[in-house]
Amino acid sequence: MEQTSKLGKKLREMRLQKKWTLNELSQRAGLSISHISSLERGTRNKPSMAVVRKLANALQVPIHHLDETYLGDQDLYSEADLILSRFAPDTQAFLLQEESIPYVLFAKQLYDARNNERGIIKALHEFLEAIHNAGHPAGEPVEDDTKEPTTSY
Repeated sequence: MEQTSKLGKKLREMRLQKKWTLNELSQRAGLSISHISSLERGTRNKPSMAVVRKLANALQVPIHHLDETYLGDQDLYSEADLILSRFAPDTQAFLLQEESIPYVLFAKQLYDARNNERGIIKALHEFLEAIHNAGHPAGEPVEDDTKEPTTSY
């Protein structure tokens, strides 16, 4: 309960710094007013990671700013959360789904190869191949769209 009280205190402090009402934070985080209020008062304990993430994203801060439990993972989570917080909620939701993996990997490869033309071409090729193969269940042959169609008589 003590940790939740710390979270609640920090949450309220950050919300008031932004001069937001409970309703404003509720709308930005996609959580009910009563849920946020009970967290701030410390009557709700141990919020899920998803709830803490929604609140951190709405407040545009890394998760560990709200909950020190994630301080050990600061490097891993804070950068990802900071990047995610820059996107609209629907984009965040997409980026957190498994279907987004090829897009995220492509963006990382492009970033890593930003000054390397061959690296950019390689990243594009791998991305297009991953997208093309994504619609085909494992074990099924994938047609090569670059070849002329063959007909047999």
